[in-house]
Amino acid sequence: MAYNVFIAPREIYYGAGALKAVANVPGKRVLCVTDSVVKAIGLADRVVDILKAKGADTAIYDQVEQDPSRETVGKIAQLANEFQPDLIIGLGGGSSIDAGKAAWVLYENPEFMSLSVMQVVPKIAECVLRQKARYVAIPTTSGTGSEVTKAAIVTDNSITPPYKGAWNAPQIVPDVAICDPELTVSMPPQVTANTGLDALSHATECFVLIGPSDLVDSLALSATRSIFTWLPKAVADGKDMAARDKMHMAALQAGMAFANGTLGFVHSMAHIMGAEFHIPHGRAIAYSLIPAFEYFYTTACRGRLVQLAEELGAEGGTDKAKVSALFSKINKLKKDVGIPVAIKDSDMPEAKYMASMDAMIKSYENRLALVHPKMLALLVMPKTTDEVRECFMRAWTGERAELAG
Repeated sequence: MAYNVFIAPREIYYGAGALKAVANVPGKRVLCVTDSVVKAIGLADRVVDILKAKGADTAIYDQVEQDPSRETVGKIAQLANEFQPDLIIGLGGGSSIDAGKAAWVLYENPEFMSLSVMQVVPKIAECVLRQKARYVAIPTTSGTGSEVTKAAIVTDNSITPPYKGAWNAPQIVPDVAICDPELTVSMPPQVTANTGLDALSHATECFVLIGPSDLVDSLALSATRSIFTWLPKAVADGKDMAARDKMHMAALQAGMAFANGTLGFVHSMAHIMGAEFHIPHGRAIAYSLIPAFEYFYTTACRGRLVQLAEELGAEGGTDKAKVSALFSKINKLKKDVGIPVAIKDSDMPEAKYMASMDAMIKSYENRLALVHPKMLALLVMPKTTDEVRECFMRAWTGERAELAG
């Protein structure tokens, strides 16, 4: 029997007040990577105060943007080279945590500094970490799961279309994750909704794409059930600490699930739309989820998709009916938290979306070209232009595909 491996941070501190655990992490020179909003509302200062109280020297980079660019990651790495931290903290949403991870890679692997995002992708498995610094992730949103994953998402805007790709290696899993739901109270409803859909996709997509796994399935299903129950409550009342706590735990569980499973076409679509239109990642996920799952239904993943529907109480006498009920359940959740069912119902001009269709398809083809042919054959991904175009079109219209069976 083949064996498996499960990878997670060495330490995970969670629950209200967990931020105090920053004091438990060894570090004399600490670089904190965050964004201007997190800095402005005082969360970065709270972390710095804890660090200074234990005698650590600190530096802050607080200009991480949504979909962090290769240029930004390079600036953080340069600051690290000057400051020489022995601990790096990523504080914020997935963008800040990912930017910190990617800069950590460059700080410890200077030979990667001159390479593009695409050029690093096939080399990332060779990266060496923890020779100079350890990494702590402190999420202020409940969605990306970056605090427990082995990926850092970086966007290269120097090429057309922009390339948003993952630097993915087990070494990149943070050493410590600190998940304090009190840090999420300041999230506005729209961000809460978007990040919640991101967590939902992590849990459900990895469930569908992998074979049965007691460890991964339990995390994925627990996260999914929590999100359907608690996300509308967290959106409706951001100060509902029970909802915030449940959503923060769901994001953590979903992150561990997909970090030890896989993600695929849902995220490929979302990354492409995010790079092209700067749609928030969770919102792009919300538009991509059902079109990608409809494609999965036509593949060997149909059984797992049906199982997911059954586990979530989606009723029906046939596979088609059960999965259709699941899709209706997902669309209802989107409506309940204020996310349009389709892109056409947002503020995106139709002409802008359609004018970018060929560029999005080209970006998708570029992604496939980076995959080794033997691996490509195993991926549950559309291989033809017509299939990809149809999925992007259904993300626009919200129209549902006709399912067989």
